[in-house]
Amino acid sequence: MEVVFSKLKVYPRATLIRIIYVIFFGVGAAGLSFSYTRELFTSLMPFSLLLSMGLMFWMHDNWKTKHIIIFLIIALMGFFVEVAGVLTGVVFGEYSYGSALGFKIMGTPPLIGLNWLMLIYAVYLMMNRLHLHIILKIFLGAALMVVYDIIMEPVAINLDMWSWGGGDIPIQNYIAWFVISVVMLSIFYIAKLKYRNKVAPTLFFVQMAFFLILNLSIVF
Repeated sequence: MEVVFSKLKVYPRATLIRIIYVIFFGVGAAGLSFSYTRELFTSLMPFSLLLSMGLMFWMHDNWKTKHIIIFLIIALMGFFVEVAGVLTGVVFGEYSYGSALGFKIMGTPPLIGLNWLMLIYAVYLMMNRLHLHIILKIFLGAALMVVYDIIMEPVAINLDMWSWGGGDIPIQNYIAWFVISVVMLSIFYIAKLKYRNKVAPTLFFVQMAFFLILNLSIVF
């Protein structure tokens, strides 16, 4: 055991967190793939999301008051647009949240607002690395968000994260994801946020791979 810890100390903090992400979501995908462990691992989902986001924001390298304000705005916007979606059905379509994402306020788990923030934070960071016009970065980032949602939706339904009225996922949902992502990314660009984070892209794509694996193991 001492040998293992001595080897781990050699790796930079970002590398260790990337390793944790791969192991963490790999074990989660395995646990959710089998019916006899699915209930246990589903109950751990809120904890896993909070831990992964906590590690990501731990690696945020440039904390400023402006960053905190914008992050709070995006998290609250994500939560309240979901509240409006659940209560009215006019945003994403008719849907309701299950139990997998923890406790709910007005039918919506507060964790979903943090999830919107995590995704937008990572996508903004990745798009900023591209030598493109800001408008192209925003629309390309919003398109990536929609791809993520397309991959996530079947798994989310199977794991009781949420369910759709009538059973089918409406096209309206993907249109709403695109428009909301455009607005949120635009807020980041208007605020001219500048930061680095060595693990945020890893978290985004590890989660996407997580949902891809679960699509194959429990959906199809």
